[in-house]
Amino acid sequence: MRSQFYVPVDGWLNRVDVRVKLFTMIAVIVMCSIWGNWVFLTAMLLAEHLFLLSTRIPARKTLKVWSFFLPVIVIVFCIMLLTVHLPGWTLWRWGSWLVTSGTMDLCAVVALRIADIVFAVFTVLFTTSRAAWISGLAGLGLPYTAGAAVTDAIQWLPTYAATVHDLVLTQHIRGRYARIGKHNPFTRTAAWCSAHVRAIIAAPAHLSHLNRARSITALAHGAHIDRMGAKRTYLHPAHMRLTDWMLLILVLVYIAAVIVMMVVFGW
Repeated sequence: MRSQFYVPVDGWLNRVDVRVKLFTMIAVIVMCSIWGNWVFLTAMLLAEHLFLLSTRIPARKTLKVWSFFLPVIVIVFCIMLLTVHLPGWTLWRWGSWLVTSGTMDLCAVVALRIADIVFAVFTVLFTTSRAAWISGLAGLGLPYTAGAAVTDAIQWLPTYAATVHDLVLTQHIRGRYARIGKHNPFTRTAAWCSAHVRAIIAAPAHLSHLNRARSITALAHGAHIDRMGAKRTYLHPAHMRLTDWMLLILVLVYIAAVIVMMVVFGW
């Protein structure tokens, strides 16, 4: 189903236990938020892209994330450049506006932090199916109904985007763009706003329909068995393999190394 973040490919990261991926994601977010070393942040961003590439996630998925978040990063960068003033070498002066090396370093660090956190989250979203989410959250002690609700909330954004795309396509098929002027920016904006309004109304029903379809698909693939009032059992419960334990140990060693470099060496 296209209204989801998960990319169904046979990649090594797709087979990693969800709990390991969640722990790694949280660790990366915390480290990137605390440590403002631009070398570390750049290396982390490159590593995240290498992970996505090595697990066979299509490049268009990565580019789509960049196309959405790059304007946000640029806006934040420019706002900080105009409002933050830190000591350092003068790089640019225009009247009362002064850009120093300290300000530029801080803006670059914030931009890298945003990119690192975004791709840390999407690396997990792209490589975790709905069944894996539910079984992994159940392995953490979360009941099935709560795990399914969390999973459905995660998938709300792609469901909404798919609904908007379908509505715009329907308008195009019905010839609305031909009547209102395909190249008129005002009428196209009106059509786009109309599609979003209709999507807000239709998204809950669309999500409910997809939830039923996903439940049937998950049952067919052995994600769970519902025995009415009996306790829910799982055909494929979350299970830590030897590879998962090794990855978890590597993550812990990496966290320790970062703490040593940040605290002991003061980098």
